[in-house]
Amino acid sequence: MNPCRRYEESIILFLHQELGREKVVTLQKHLFQCGKCRGYLDELGRVFQVIEKHFQPTSSLFLDIRW
Repeated sequence: MNPCRRYEESIILFLHQELGREKVVTLQKHLFQCGKCRGYLDELGRVFQVIEKHFQPTSSLFLDIRW
């Protein structure tokens, strides 16, 4: 198994600012040594920025849904 696979979820949670402090430190140590995961973090971060830029939900988003 690819050892970096276990960091994929941590990277996503990190980008959402939902990763605990201890796991952030562990992830940072890994990122310092792993160019592949740094690239994944950068790429995913850019994707999240595009999504946030083009998808700004309004407070009435759920009111517009027709049941």
